[in-house]
Amino acid sequence: MLKQTLLAFTVLGFAGTAAAADITNPFFLPESLHVASVTSGSFTEGAYKDGGFSERTYTKAVTEELAFGIVNNLAIIGGIEKDWTKWKDRTFGISDKDKNDLDWEAGLAWNILHCDTKLQLSSVYGQEDPGVKGTYKYFDTELKLGYQFEKFLPYISGSVVTPVAQTRDGRTNRWNYTTRVGVYQGKCGVWSLDTGVAVNFDRADHSRYVTADAEASYYLTKNMTLGVYGSYLLDGKEKGNPDVYGKSVGARLRLYF
Repeated sequence: MLKQTLLAFTVLGFAGTAAAADITNPFFLPESLHVASVTSGSFTEGAYKDGGFSERTYTKAVTEELAFGIVNNLAIIGGIEKDWTKWKDRTFGISDKDKNDLDWEAGLAWNILHCDTKLQLSSVYGQEDPGVKGTYKYFDTELKLGYQFEKFLPYISGSVVTPVAQTRDGRTNRWNYTTRVGVYQGKCGVWSLDTGVAVNFDRADHSRYVTADAEASYYLTKNMTLGVYGSYLLDGKEKGNPDVYGKSVGARLRLYF
């Protein structure tokens, strides 16, 4: 399905020839009738400790994100994700696995300001865990603001996840908030680096996370990059789990056509 979707957008994209673009820029949107594709693979490890109790989770995920330019600075965006999770309870020596169905989301992104001062608004509708466990439906709206200096681009983003409906066990209809401060720098067509710190509040499980992340990318061609990225949980608090740890690593391929 991923290959068929990407092929369909490729045909549309070749209606015109895309010039070299800063495709790793956090404010990047494809021009009219062009397509941006981001394919990611990641591995995440998390741990919860409370006295003598210890549990670890291991998650492998594959994600495909697509953006299609309607007109310049306005694009249709969407993505799908497949993940596999394994739990290990070290206290009692038990484990379990979960093979999730496809999660997906779709919406719009708009670059309201796109010169030195940059302002982007995006919103998507999404669904998680469809199937026998129940579906969680939501809107995710993000506002991003930055200023382009000669050699780097500092920016800040804020997002709100608003629950629409859910039937998933153990999940309540409560909002999720994330704020991230980042710095992007690089040379278009050669390399790029994006670093940041994010704070997340999830009212569903009364949690707070502070995470540092970074992504380094290298241009294989003028419109293709290969990157590596990672994140580390600096501080985490959850109700009933005083000590929370987590880290993630992955690889990312970006295409623009």
